[in-house]
Amino acid sequence: MLLRSTGLRLPLDAYLLSPGETTKVTEAHRVLVRRCMVRFGFDYPPVTEGGTGGGLTSWTERRYGITDPAEAAARGYRLRTPAGPASAAEPGPRERIVLTGSGGKRVKGLAVPEGGCAGEAGRRLRAGGPGDVDRGLAQALSTESYERSLQDRVVRAVTEQWSRCMRANGQDYAGPLDPPDDPRFQGSVLSAAERATAKADVSCKRRTNLVGVWFTAEAAVQRSLVERNHDALARVAAMNRTELTAAQALLSK
Repeated sequence: MLLRSTGLRLPLDAYLLSPGETTKVTEAHRVLVRRCMVRFGFDYPPVTEGGTGGGLTSWTERRYGITDPAEAAARGYRLRTPAGPASAAEPGPRERIVLTGSGGKRVKGLAVPEGGCAGEAGRRLRAGGPGDVDRGLAQALSTESYERSLQDRVVRAVTEQWSRCMRANGQDYAGPLDPPDDPRFQGSVLSAAERATAKADVSCKRRTNLVGVWFTAEAAVQRSLVERNHDALARVAAMNRTELTAAQALLSK
């Protein structure tokens, strides 16, 4: 019986950057964009202070809802929100041209790179990687597998078992993805009701083995999708490695 989903790996995870790896690539892209913008005399995106927080550690951590009893008791349905840098202000008109490459070819006498500084940064991270890569393929297939798994007969049956368990605890929800969207839990204050609901949620998942059943069903769907898209996914994986290697090298300097 599977109790927590954090350490689970679905077949398509091999073709997706992990949450931590995604953060590295995003930060490296931000660094390269800023260096390019500085060439044109713009401080964008601005340097901001901020630490690295505790967001998702894996894509399966909340894929089937909350599964960690300690987190349920401490935070209800709330994620460990990263305390990263704040979003940059909207760029001005000339900054936008340099950032995106849209609306002009020269700014301050300098040629704007194709696709702007964002395009230049992306090309630098992808340099040396394979061509003809559908960057959204793995995520699209992951979404497809998730939606198909929701319709699986066994998953629907175990979801109903979970729902009955929740009703026995005084909570009326059709499925385990519903409680986090409960209007009662949308405010900034974490309530005792939210914590109690999350704790009951985890307990009912354990009693019904919902995570184990759902994961097994979705993994079967993903294995089929990986087999049918093997060559295209291999190119995605190679590009992921290229970007991550470039990002790690950049951020280590």
